[in-house]
Amino acid sequence: MYTVNVFTAELSLPWVQRLEEMKPSFCEFHYYAYTDFEELYMLLEEHLTEGDGALFSGQIPYFFAQTNFQKTAMPMIYFDISERDFYRALTELFYEKKIAMNRIAIDFCYEENGYLGIHEWSIGKKPYLFSQTMNEFASVDIIDKAADWHIQLHNENKVDLSFTRIAEMRDRLARHNIPFIALYPSLYAMQLTLDNLVNQLQLKQNKVVVVHILIPIDKANIDELEYRQIALYKAILDFKQLHPNSFIVHREASSIAVITTYKYFLTTTNNCTRCHLVDFLDDKLSFPVKIGWGVGNSLFESQAFAKKAATLCSSKETQGYIIENGREIGPLLYGTLLQFDNEKQQYLKNLSATYDIPLLQLQKIEAMLEKLTTPIVSGELLSTHLGITVRSANRILKHLNEKNLADELPSTSSTNRGRPKKYYEIKLY
Repeated sequence: MYTVNVFTAELSLPWVQRLEEMKPSFCEFHYYAYTDFEELYMLLEEHLTEGDGALFSGQIPYFFAQTNFQKTAMPMIYFDISERDFYRALTELFYEKKIAMNRIAIDFCYEENGYLGIHEWSIGKKPYLFSQTMNEFASVDIIDKAADWHIQLHNENKVDLSFTRIAEMRDRLARHNIPFIALYPSLYAMQLTLDNLVNQLQLKQNKVVVVHILIPIDKANIDELEYRQIALYKAILDFKQLHPNSFIVHREASSIAVITTYKYFLTTTNNCTRCHLVDFLDDKLSFPVKIGWGVGNSLFESQAFAKKAATLCSSKETQGYIIENGREIGPLLYGTLLQFDNEKQQYLKNLSATYDIPLLQLQKIEAMLEKLTTPIVSGELLSTHLGITVRSANRILKHLNEKNLADELPSTSSTNRGRPKKYYEIKLY
């Protein structure tokens, strides 16, 4: 049984609930209606990850979810107008009301849906289009922008009729006495969307996920490797007992491979925000391990992603990393919930480009600072969390200092022999 959460504007709820007329026996729908973006955010935060997939009444709530919940790995899809629906409406206009194509404003034709084919036959008489791309719908003021666009075109006498896909647009256009047609997906178009989602759900559920658990080799104590292999294998079997029939374990030389399902992957990684396997092994083992999750389109690809993900982890503390179809997620740390802030990630990307610092390095430093809850670190501390040598860590801190992203703190006096330890206050923000 698949659970599908449906998020819809309250004004669109009546036609969205026609889903019940085509509901497969193996699907259960839960409906969540919103009146504004604040309410939509609260509904998404509480219910988005509860189900196996999500349906949206249109591109506005879909893009809002994509923008604010980018770490959500479940299938998400939205209802759109099909060409069949669109041209049925146009036929009546052209043959009964004699309205010309170049006197129409449309807010739901863009490159991503092929402009619903209008460019193929409307040469010289193209309608006014709100946007050339769906990306415009990612802004929180999209309804105001689209309404102003429609109103301005009518005030300037450029159009006679507006076509809208936005439920909230009806009242706004009506208040300005603007003629409009509000289109909704037909049952035929809804069925196509539902079939698409079901196919995605079935593909996801059947997808094989590989976990590569690697024991960092201590060259100074190579004899301990055998003990660590046995201890890790026992810990994995203990974990498996807590989750029966969830995965297959394959023991290798200095690592263990685990094969599991996509559904179990989402469960044990809390939808890619926290790795319960990291927490379990950190508690059970006296040495660190690297846990790489690989999710691809084949077993071979998943294995390759898992091995690469393991190399991203620190060698000095148990960590997890996920690579899903090439997208890197992490680090997953002990007892820490991975929070994804789109604005923060964009800021780190800009820092990376401006100061020529690897983005992954900045993300790891940022994750480390959140875990430590202090911006003051030493080379030794950075070395432990990034899985690099102390010399490399000191080099990174010096580089951050040169770029004014870290301040070197005054050295404290010490009775120990040798140089006093250097501390830096990192200032990424």
